[in-house]
Amino acid sequence: MPTVLYRTQAIRYAIVDKTAYNGNFSEPLYKGVGDVNSESYLSKEIYTMTVRKIGETAVSSPLKRVALLVMAVLFFVSVTAFAVPPVMYDVTIYDGESVVVVTTVETDAQKVLEKAGITVNEAYGDSVSYANFTGEDGSAIIIRRGVKVNIASFDGTSHTIYTSGTVSDAINTAGITLPKGTALNYAAEDLLEEGMTIEIYDIFNIVITVDGKTVKKAVSGQTVADAISAAGIILDGEDFTEPSLETALKDGINIAVYRVNVEQRTENEVVEYETEYSYNDSLYREDKKVLKDGVNGAKTIVYEDRYVNGELIATTVKDESIVSEPVNKLIEVGTKVRKNAMPSSIPVGKPISEMAVPSYLTIGSDGIPTTYSSVINAKATAYCIPGGTTSTGKRAQTGYIAVDPKEIPYGTEMYIVSADGRYVYGYCIAADTGSYIYDVDWTVDLFMNSEAQCVNWGRRDVIIYVL
Repeated sequence: MPTVLYRTQAIRYAIVDKTAYNGNFSEPLYKGVGDVNSESYLSKEIYTMTVRKIGETAVSSPLKRVALLVMAVLFFVSVTAFAVPPVMYDVTIYDGESVVVVTTVETDAQKVLEKAGITVNEAYGDSVSYANFTGEDGSAIIIRRGVKVNIASFDGTSHTIYTSGTVSDAINTAGITLPKGTALNYAAEDLLEEGMTIEIYDIFNIVITVDGKTVKKAVSGQTVADAISAAGIILDGEDFTEPSLETALKDGINIAVYRVNVEQRTENEVVEYETEYSYNDSLYREDKKVLKDGVNGAKTIVYEDRYVNGELIATTVKDESIVSEPVNKLIEVGTKVRKNAMPSSIPVGKPISEMAVPSYLTIGSDGIPTTYSSVINAKATAYCIPGGTTSTGKRAQTGYIAVDPKEIPYGTEMYIVSADGRYVYGYCIAADTGSYIYDVDWTVDLFMNSEAQCVNWGRRDVIIYVL
């Protein structure tokens, strides 16, 4: 039997540099062996040479043929066993305000940025954080782009730098050490922006009085508001300061903080009734009839009390509502004059009032004005305040009398005679008031020139002709 020789399968791997890898391989990658290093990857390009008969030689033993086949299989297994595919994953790159997601097999963060075409210029303040880069899904690279920042110090110096991060980072980058209590026009944690100017304020020694205490502090800022903030004082509601918050700071300034507290209270109050009069010419003037009793009403008032540093300084009415309306008192008064109550003639002597009788007023032979609007039967007392002033501001004199202005309004013109006809007070005007007249209905108090005249008059029934 002729002897047949066989050649084993041959496998070849194409070495592919990873820079040429575009991530579009449809087949898994296999790591190379032999002269294939860790920086190279292999595509699965398996080339087989057809097992073919190449001659009739001396290998005729079946055992030898089996041995050759075993060797070929072992070689194939040994080669493929080391071909482990690389892992692809996503990296999120935060570049300023832009976000880029890159799918890669790279495990070197800097090379990931290179492959993404992203450059970082440290000369212009760019900075990169790799703290969240793990070489696995979820990895992140944070790039902070540098901006131009101006720093103006209270000592007159200025700095222009390119940096990234926060206001605090810029201060540190500029190599500036801030004294304790120094204030800035930005918060330390504020992010930097292109062209921003950071101002460092001077330190002032101030005196602050607040909540009953006076303290001295060294603070930084431009205004009283800055000083209040630096001192840790919080203004609430309507709290205010003297001088005002907008006042520029200066060394040694005294600042007072006033705490304002507003409280509301509700009070129930009486609404007093009024008295209304009706006149009946069928009744005698001394007759009065109460047609309806008066009833006081009630109202609720909401007051607002304003306290400054615990002291009440103002009270205002915020709301008012009627709980019950008052019922006015109604009185019917007669106007008819009894003949026996009238003097038969004008009493001897001139009127006590020194006021000139107006031209329109004519006194009849019976001592009664010929024209009048109403008649009131009243009781009259007398008072004397030489050189005094009436409640309406007029100089006290005979002819100005005191009344209850709720019953007889100020300015009412009258002609008064005693009911027995013995005295004539004469023409007078309601211009004053006093405590006594509130005691009895329809009481008037007549001004006299002397205490003796008052004593002589005493208290008399009078007839008042309302003109």
